[in-house]
Amino acid sequence: MIIAGVRWLTWRSSRHKKPSGFLCLLSFSLGSDSGLSMAKIFAERNHYNPCFWTACWNIAYFNALVEGKSKSLRAREQEVFVLNLLSDKIYHDRVKNVHFDKDLGVAELTPETMKDFCLRRYPSKYEHFCQSMENHEETLYMDFEDILTGTEKLESYKSLIEAVVAGGIQSVEHKGFLTCHIILQAMRSHEMMTSMIDTLDSLGIPKWEYFWILKNAWGNKLVLARATTPLAFSRWSVYVTDKHMYPLCDSPVMINKNTLMAVLSPRILLEISINGPVPEDTWTVREGISSSKYREFRRRSIKNSFKHIISHDPEELKLWQSTPEFKARSRELRDSAKAAGLRTEAANRVIWAINGFGRVPHDFEHRIKNVIDA
Repeated sequence: MIIAGVRWLTWRSSRHKKPSGFLCLLSFSLGSDSGLSMAKIFAERNHYNPCFWTACWNIAYFNALVEGKSKSLRAREQEVFVLNLLSDKIYHDRVKNVHFDKDLGVAELTPETMKDFCLRRYPSKYEHFCQSMENHEETLYMDFEDILTGTEKLESYKSLIEAVVAGGIQSVEHKGFLTCHIILQAMRSHEMMTSMIDTLDSLGIPKWEYFWILKNAWGNKLVLARATTPLAFSRWSVYVTDKHMYPLCDSPVMINKNTLMAVLSPRILLEISINGPVPEDTWTVREGISSSKYREFRRRSIKNSFKHIISHDPEELKLWQSTPEFKARSRELRDSAKAAGLRTEAANRVIWAINGFGRVPHDFEHRIKNVIDA
């Protein structure tokens, strides 16, 4: 089922008409919904955790969603309690004001950067491209928010909300799409996006080209297969509670060497022990969570926090705020150099996961290609 999920998601991600004219260079699967624009109001806030999901940390909204009565409610306006790592304060706010990066998704495409891109990646087309640009020296803009919104309509995010509503994993197929969701969510995380943009910028590579790389990765079934296969055949433990239990950090896909934790809802915590092989059609549901496992979850959540931790319960956030781990994390994030190092360190964990968690052979793509294409 993981392979079926990968095929479906990458097919949907790549179904775009190609532009014509001097933008043919950028026909790497961007189309009318690509985010290229000459004039529009760009999204100022790019939420790495989508509001339709973070709104679930408001109990009233969560209950309405489970009962099928949430359509009249605006997810972005739902209120939660916020533990701010930079200010070290707890306050009440709307989910539209948390878990976002400002102006991250807007990228400028100058004629110079487009020509340089063509020269490096499509040298045989460079001369023709420059000729086509002679009467088109405009600067264009890409709004990657359109792409992020598009991914949120795919089965991976639908499977996430299905888990929220149903209170767990419903089938092997559902598990397959959740596996894809985990990787897609990690790839759009705060640390991954900001660290990669900064790193490539230091190498003279513009922001828009990173978006090109990311969009291509999301549309490449072999990239997703490499990242998801170790997860699909590992041991899954689902910690389910009948009340809101799990605060949400900035980066809820928490990657370690041998285990991955992912918050699926305020009542569902997933832990994957990446030490397969385990049959894909198995997982363990645990009612409740032990105090020691919850402390581990809290430590890992704080380690994966950069701006905000949200919850329905300010008292629980006060307990988190009082821990040595939180105090140390907050102190480090207030130092810009240390904060950049923490983002890079976290991004490297995501890159390691995308490359197969150290468990996928180098010739994996050659071995699996016929299976995926079948």
